[in-house]
Amino acid sequence: MEVAFTCSGHPNIRATHAKTLELTRDPDVTQRGTCIVGTASTHDPADLRRLRGRVTVDLAVGDHVQRFEALLSPFFLDDDSLVFRRGPILRQRTFAGEATAAAADLDRDLVHLLGAPGAELRVTLTSDDRPGPGVLWVLATPIGNDADLSPRARSVLAAADLVLAEDTRRFRLLAATAGLPAPRVESYHLANEAAATAGHLEALLAGARLALVSDAGTPLCSDPGYLLVRAAVEAGLAVVPVPGPSAMLTALVASGLPATRVLFEGYLPRTRTQRRRHLADLAPLDATLVLLESPNRILEMLDDVALELPHRTVSVGREMTKVHEEFLTGPPTDVRDRLAAAGKVLGETTVVVGPPDGAGTAPAGAADIEALVRSLLADAVPTPAIVRAVEAATPLSRNEAYRLVLALRDGAKDEGPADDGP
Repeated sequence: MEVAFTCSGHPNIRATHAKTLELTRDPDVTQRGTCIVGTASTHDPADLRRLRGRVTVDLAVGDHVQRFEALLSPFFLDDDSLVFRRGPILRQRTFAGEATAAAADLDRDLVHLLGAPGAELRVTLTSDDRPGPGVLWVLATPIGNDADLSPRARSVLAAADLVLAEDTRRFRLLAATAGLPAPRVESYHLANEAAATAGHLEALLAGARLALVSDAGTPLCSDPGYLLVRAAVEAGLAVVPVPGPSAMLTALVASGLPATRVLFEGYLPRTRTQRRRHLADLAPLDATLVLLESPNRILEMLDDVALELPHRTVSVGREMTKVHEEFLTGPPTDVRDRLAAAGKVLGETTVVVGPPDGAGTAPAGAADIEALVRSLLADAVPTPAIVRAVEAATPLSRNEAYRLVLALRDGAKDEGPADDGP
């Protein structure tokens, strides 16, 4: 494939930079622009994004032609400048890397012609049939307010060969609302990700530029995408996050609860027995918890939080970033009653559960620590959870807490049941 465009020369072109060569849309160039060899570039980013892999670059002024090669960057979206680097591709402001020439390598007759009045530089890029590896963008989408779609996210979605969406209808609506050109989109959700991952990985290896999005917020956080990201990383492919909206962080920063030590648990088990058991496992942790829940189960879940984590403050965020955004904060039973009194709960909810009231305010003595560990061991709490609880409640390091828990656990095993004799 071939793409051609033109640039203007300029009297200040010096072309003395030994590492880069640059073509810019800017019509002017200062004495310091030693890498610039063409101004007022007419390049079309949409045409350039169709090129793949290694390209041959021809720079021509009149009958003078200079040729070099470079490897196109899969990260290129759009830029006023096309930067060719002798070194490896950078994720920002690089059009191509591994270039076999920089500005300083240009023929001096060619450079002299670029400084003449009215000089025109003709640029031709020709790609070979061996595309380089592609890129997987992991892109955050709005959780309620479409205005939260970032300019960078818009550029990525416009540049992607294919968008992998949890819900294609919802994504197409977002694209239309954002004024994006109709994207090529395919479903990628929990039910099909295992079967679809191999095909998408093959496309990435062949040079595809894929964008992964969920229904709302940041992919992989209680959403599909992990299998593809893991496969891409293991294959040595570039995985590029495009950060943005996150229900977890949105609820956390508005909760007024400590954000110094946070555990994201996502959705809890659906059955009450399993949910209570899971919450009981979390009870020893001196950390703020972030949970997700559907509107149909939020009242039951708050009842279980009140039962298993009674001495904690909760904050429930609902309709976040939307017109009816609301945050309710207080004891679990109080928040539950306020939600119930408002009628049917609408919209997904994010629940932030603060650390135990007064946790960590006073160091425990040796006897108290031992009693805490023995009690948790008796309740069959997992060893890692006990270690974390001891570490949070005492000045002990993680290794010291671990040794203490192991010593008490193994000692309890050695003691065995009491022997009353014959």
